[in-house]
Amino acid sequence: MRTVPVVLLSAVGSLVPAIAAAAGGGGAHVEAHHDSAAWMTLAFTVVNFSLFVLLMVRVARNPLRDFLAGRRREVEEALASAAEAKEEAERIQREFEAKEAGLEQQREEMIRELKEMAAKDRERALAEARETAERMKNDAQRTAESDLARARRELRAEAARLAAEIAAGRIAGQLGATDRDALLKEFLDELETNA
Repeated sequence: MRTVPVVLLSAVGSLVPAIAAAAGGGGAHVEAHHDSAAWMTLAFTVVNFSLFVLLMVRVARNPLRDFLAGRRREVEEALASAAEAKEEAERIQREFEAKEAGLEQQREEMIRELKEMAAKDRERALAEARETAERMKNDAQRTAESDLARARRELRAEAARLAAEIAAGRIAGQLGATDRDALLKEFLDELETNA
C-alpha cells in the first residue's frame, strides 16, 4: 500500500536535479525571467502531476485493490473449475476405456455363442437328415416289398392263366367234338338252372 507514495517521491526526487541543472545556467535578465517562467511551469506541472497521482492513489487504490483481488479470485476459481473439469474428463475417459474393454469381451463372447449355436444347428440338421434318410429308406423298403408282393401275385395270376390256357389247349386237343358238345351243353344247362 505504501509503494505508491514511495514511487511518487522517487519521481519527484528525480525531477529535482533536472530543475537544478536548468537553474544553473546564468544569463541576462530576460533569460532569467524566461527561466523563472519555465521553472514555474515545471513546478506547476510537477505539483499538478503529484496531486493527480496522490488523488488517483487515494481514489483508485481501494477499487483497484478490490478489482485485482476479485480478479485473482475469479482466476483461482477458474483454475479450480478447470482442474475439476479435467478430473471429470479423465474419469469419463477411464469409464469409456473400461467400457471399450468390456465391449471387446462382449464381442468375443457373442462370437463364441454364435459358434456354439451354429454347431448345435449343424448337429440338429445332421440328425434330422439322418432321420429323414432312414425314413426314406424304410419307405423305399416297404414300397419295394409291396411292389414285390404285387409282382408275385401278378406272376402267380399270369402263371395260373398260362397254365389254364395250356391245360385248355391240351384238353381241347384230347377232347373230341362229341365231348366238347356234351361239355358245352352241360355248361349251358347249369347256367339256365342258376339263372
